[in-house]
Amino acid sequence: MGFKLAGLCPYIQASDLVVGETTCDGKKKAYEILNDYKETYVMEIPQMKTERDRTLWRGEVVQFKKKVEGISGKKITLENLREGIKIANEKRRALQRLSALRKATPSPISGLDALLVNQIAFYDDPLRFTKSINALCDELDERVKKGIGVTKNGIPRILISGSPMAVPNWKIPFIVETSGAIVVAEESCVGERSTRDLVDESGKTLDKMIDALVDRYFKIDCACFTPNVERMDHILQLAEDFKVNGVIHYSIQFCTPYTMEAYKVEKVLQQKGIPLLKIESDYGMEDIGQLKTRVEAFLEMVRG
Repeated sequence: MGFKLAGLCPYIQASDLVVGETTCDGKKKAYEILNDYKETYVMEIPQMKTERDRTLWRGEVVQFKKKVEGISGKKITLENLREGIKIANEKRRALQRLSALRKATPSPISGLDALLVNQIAFYDDPLRFTKSINALCDELDERVKKGIGVTKNGIPRILISGSPMAVPNWKIPFIVETSGAIVVAEESCVGERSTRDLVDESGKTLDKMIDALVDRYFKIDCACFTPNVERMDHILQLAEDFKVNGVIHYSIQFCTPYTMEAYKVEKVLQQKGIPLLKIESDYGMEDIGQLKTRVEAFLEMVRG
């Protein structure tokens, strides 16, 4: 999956440029190959969160701003940058609203459908998307008020944590929800991590608005960062807020940061008595039988 710097990317079309980032070695090398077919601009992501790292990241944002201006032929000003940030923030608010509705018991929407919504957020026109999701949330709000859910009460509520699941990666929630459980939240960049924080819109100068973008993205707790205590805290908070009965930690195959960080996730969840199942898989369907067996056994343990 490519990288979207909300507030700047609306100025370029999907056909103009691929934007990548150095969150992991696999992506870095893949972007080199992709560049042979389509111009690919790669942003250097710092791996720590010191002031030195923030300076590096701010420089990357400024350089990307210049790249966008060069491709689009449009100057990024205080006014149009703020407008772009507002559009992105409204989209995040709509997704936050959807997430909050999933706290209801029973949940008014399946985890598979909610995942698809979050996946579409990366590609759809942001104004159209926000309007559609708010309309969906209006409908779901009525279902919550009437106690209508997609499942009966009492089934296990599962949090999926870990690697982002981009289109067409729906395997894990499909297995979970055809095995007698419901996915109520995703601790992922295609999920809660992408929508949790807004960008401050109050800056009075272009530099202040760029600072706001930099600060917002520095709050992200991707596994590429070290140390990454914030992610552990957020997982525990999600488990509490969504009343989950168990956590499935998913690592896409060869995604070393999330595979290794599963150790820390398991440790903090054990301290709270929250069951965890660790899964490493790819997009293929060859292992679906094996995974379903493991998920079903995990859910039996969760039910007690």
